[in-house]
Amino acid sequence: MSYYVGIKMKINKNLFDLKDYILVLENIVPSSLSKNILEEYKNSNEWTDPYIEVGKIDKSQRNCNVIEISKNTTLLKNLETRKKIDEDVYTCVKQVILKYNQKFKYCHVSKDSGYNLLKYEKNNFYSEHVDSFTEIPRTLSCSLILNDEFKGGEFSFFHNEIIYNLKKGSAIIFPSNFLYPHSVLPVISGTRYSIVTWFL
Repeated sequence: MSYYVGIKMKINKNLFDLKDYILVLENIVPSSLSKNILEEYKNSNEWTDPYIEVGKIDKSQRNCNVIEISKNTTLLKNLETRKKIDEDVYTCVKQVILKYNQKFKYCHVSKDSGYNLLKYEKNNFYSEHVDSFTEIPRTLSCSLILNDEFKGGEFSFFHNEIIYNLKKGSAIIFPSNFLYPHSVLPVISGTRYSIVTWFL
């Protein structure tokens, strides 16, 4: 014989939904900083294929290019200019994490992983994925949008249930874990530039 034990719970109407932990903030990246970043890196020969997993590239999953702009080897190629860019990006990212921490009081991250500049050209995309895995555990993901001279390239969550067409200068931040599968939809025309970082 079995018994069902009913537990009465008070429903709190202030509870957050999954989508509420995705925070979009506008006017985070000054136009002058976006301009400086693109002037420095847009025509660089340093663009490479990003890694999907450690030591593995899969263009059927992720098709774009990256420059790891916080790496010493990158900074040293034009130290004064690139160090200033890195510091200015840090200032933007700091605003984002402070606002996120204020909204979600149990989230206490502060250290980021450095900054990757991403370039999505026509037909480039990033299929649905999550950002935290065994080899590289992450807490929060953050992306800064540097331009708007492109079509497509929207940020999508939950099998395209929620789609964000982010404005130039805006930031998006969200948990990196398995509950937040997301993608960058294919760019239809133009070139999409953004910076991504992760909080550990």
